[in-house]
Order: sequence, then C-alpha cells, then structure tokens
Amino acid sequence: MRATSRPAFELTSHRVGRRYEGIGRVFGGLALLASGGGPFLVSVIALVLAHVLGDDPSVRGFAFHALTLTAPGVVVGLGLSFVSALLTTTAVGWKGPVRVAADAAGLRFDSGAAERSIPLAEIRSGLVLSDLRVRVELRLRRGRVLEVHIAREEEGARLLAALGLGPTERRVAVSLGSVHRELAAGCFALPAFMILWLVVIMALFEPLTGGSGPVVAWFALTVLSTWLLRRAVRRTQVVVGTDGVRVERSFSTAWIPYAELDSVERRDDGLLLYRRGGDGPVVLRTGEALTETLAQRIRDAHEGVAGGAAPRGADALERRGRDLALWREDLRKLLAGDGYRAMGLTPEDALHTLDDANAPRDRRVGAALLLRVAGYPEAQEHIRIAAEGTADDALRAALESAAEEEVDDAALSSALR
Repeated sequence: MRATSRPAFELTSHRVGRRYEGIGRVFGGLALLASGGGPFLVSVIALVLAHVLGDDPSVRGFAFHALTLTAPGVVVGLGLSFVSALLTTTAVGWKGPVRVAADAAGLRFDSGAAERSIPLAEIRSGLVLSDLRVRVELRLRRGRVLEVHIAREEEGARLLAALGLGPTERRVAVSLGSVHRELAAGCFALPAFMILWLVVIMALFEPLTGGSGPVVAWFALTVLSTWLLRRAVRRTQVVVGTDGVRVERSFSTAWIPYAELDSVERRDDGLLLYRRGGDGPVVLRTGEALTETLAQRIRDAHEGVAGGAAPRGADALERRGRDLALWREDLRKLLAGDGYRAMGLTPEDALHTLDDANAPRDRRVGAALLLRVAGYPEAQEHIRIAAEGTADDALRAALESAAEEEVDDAALSSALR
C-alpha cells in the first residue's frame, strides 16, 4: 500500500459517461419533503404555536391549510423522484472514440474537440463491472460516478492499477439492491403513516384540540415509523478493503477481517462469505450482474494481504490502555531504543506494520504515530494511503486523525474508543 510509482496506461473507450448520484440524493430529499414532510412539519409547528398563543384561530387555520398541501405535494414528490432516479441511473457524456489516459496524476480524456482531466484526489474508488457491457465505474467525490466503457476486463484492471485503485491499494463500496427502494418507501410511507397515526390519535384524544401533546405525538410517531420503514428497506452496502470486508445491513453490521475469512463461494445470484470456525456464512444477495465482480474483488484483496512475520517488538506499538500522551511518549522511547525494549523499532518497521492488514487496529495506529514522531519523509501520505484502503471505519478515522498536520488527540481517542 505504500506510495510507489505506477506505470501509466492508455486505452480507447467507445463511451465515457457521468452520473450524478449526489444531486440525485438531493432531489430525493426534496421529493420526501414535498410528499408530506414539508407541509406536515409546518402544520405541526403552527398547531403547537396556536396552543402556545391561547388557541389562536388564525394560526390554527393556517396549520390546517398547510396540511391540505400534502395531496398536491405527493404529485410534486413523484416528479422529483423521477428526476432523482434519472440523475442516479442515467450516464451522460461523450460517445467514442474517447482516448483515456491514467497515471499517478489522475485521468485525462481526449475526444477530439474536447479535453478534460480529473485529478487523482477527486477519485475515491473504482470497480470493473461486466454485466451487459464491460466498464470501469469510478466513484468521484461529491457523489459523482464516472463510467468508462472498455473492450476487455483486463483493460479495466490495468486502468485501476495505473490510478492506484486496485484491490490491494484502495477500498471500494458496493451497494446491493435497487437504488430507488428507500426513496419510494419514504415518499409513500410518510403520507400513509400521517393518516394512520392521525386516526389513532383522534381515537385516543380530542382531535388536535386538547393541547400540543397529541400533535407532537402524531408528528413523532409518523416520523419514527417512516424512518424505520426506510431503514428496513435500505440497500445492503459491502465495503471491500485491503484488510477485510464490512457488510452494512439495515440494522446490523458484520466485519470480517481477512485473517478470519476462510472462503468466498458463489451460489446462484449471491455470495457466501465463510469465516474460519464461524457458525455460518455471511450471505450476500448480489444479483447476477455483481456476483462474480464482487467475488473476484474480495478474492484479489484477500490474496494481496501483506504477509510476513511482524517486526520484533511490534507489539509494543499497541496502546494497551495507556492514555494518548503516555502512549506517544513511549513511542518516542521505542524509536530511540531508550531502554524501553531490548531493541528500538525503526521507521521501516513502522511502515511494515502500518501496511500489515492482519495487525491489530491499535498497533497500526501506533505505527502511524511512530512515523509522525520520527518525522519520517512523506509519513502523512503513507498514513493517508493506509486509511484509504481499510474497510474498518474506526481504523480509518484513527489513521485520518494521525495524518493531520496537527494530530488531534480528542479525535484520535474518539476513533479508538
């Protein structure tokens, strides 16, 4: 995972397109507000305000008028949902031939009349997909997705390697299931739960006239029910890192370090991830388009895990309950070999430990801190590369804190908690 020079690569694509998932999510949120969320919130605030003002009839009338906007809001919400779906799933861009060049600086496109470039810092991850069309899908910052259509999967692998986005260098997040399921659930569930809980509240209390309590309860029950339903239908996300696989479901998360991963098996349109000595496999319903792609990415990352024996004394990098100040002071002693151990650790030992995907979390963070203490050249770049590769959220947050210009002890402690 260390920063090394990578060979540049060029190919000719017959199509390069861009999707705008980030803007699509914004329109999805607007659709949810229009489908009842906005009018409902305004109405509830007005009803509570009317009660505070002594049951002011004008404010109460405004509240019920706002609520009547829910019905036309659902129609507007459907239109916004369509725009959201279009932005999320439809790629727009150039039709070929497009010359695509990748190197350590990023991507460059040349379609004859137009030339564009994307810096490497803008590219978060990449994956080669081979369903109906073979293509490289690059996820950019701010929710943008770039599709580069290619002739062969080998071209995609070489393109990712030139960008440093291969299985042993950068994590990739893959969402399973329909992108519109959560949006549809929210847009239709919100008005439905509004009506359901209104009927219940009216059966239990004097309808909306006995104080602000019933109104607040109506609002809280509606929002909570809608949130739970959206959460229940949320797509499963699989994060394949350089050190393991994280599976995020609606109400649970499974973390499988590669040291515990025994095998990856394909079954119909899904994958089974077996742990060593585990009770049963983690089952992923991937769908036909993603099954082999995801399986190969996990296998490649698993096989590429840094091996070899840990440097002598590397376990001394672990925190072992010490507060951060004492931990960092002991790391300085390790570097100097100041009697803390029979021999001191070198910055090269710390680099080895930082890259070791099988090392414990706090040992890798200790290695990052040791590099900072030692003033090792390009220490921050090495640490950021390690952070970009891990699928372990806590480790990534800790390494990102360690890579800051001034290490934030509070943020680092929170990440290691």
